[in-house]
Amino acid sequence: MSENEQPNEQSHIGLAILATGIMALALAAGLDFLGIIRTMDAFLTHLLSPQSMPPPTISLNSSVLWGGSAMLAFLLPAIILNIPSLWRRLLVWSLTFVLTLAWGPVLLLASHKPEITIALIAVLWSGFCAIFYSSNHALPIDQTPHKNHGES
Repeated sequence: MSENEQPNEQSHIGLAILATGIMALALAAGLDFLGIIRTMDAFLTHLLSPQSMPPPTISLNSSVLWGGSAMLAFLLPAIILNIPSLWRRLLVWSLTFVLTLAWGPVLLLASHKPEITIALIAVLWSGFCAIFYSSNHALPIDQTPHKNHGES
């Protein structure tokens, strides 16, 4: 895309964050209703559990799980939509996914079941929607000039 070609749509970042977070949580709730979340949580437990370790016995409190997932679903697009350039947005999205996935072994060490699929879905979908939105709208952060670190 040349410098003169800008996406036609004006951005509404607050509304995009709200819609993205709601869509991510609705997707997670729908998959939970269909039972896919339980299947994926069982798969993660099997994948991450060492054979020498006893199976985890403690489930996460659902309000903590959904509260943390909601926080991720709204904060991730808020951060992504306020970062210039696509590669930085992709880096934040992928690192957030990796850090969320890294909670699985931590929960296992604490004898908790790694029931993090809801949070993973929230991160995947909200990040995808935020990056898609940023590629189709002119964001204020992309329109302001930025100085490189070597310039004074």
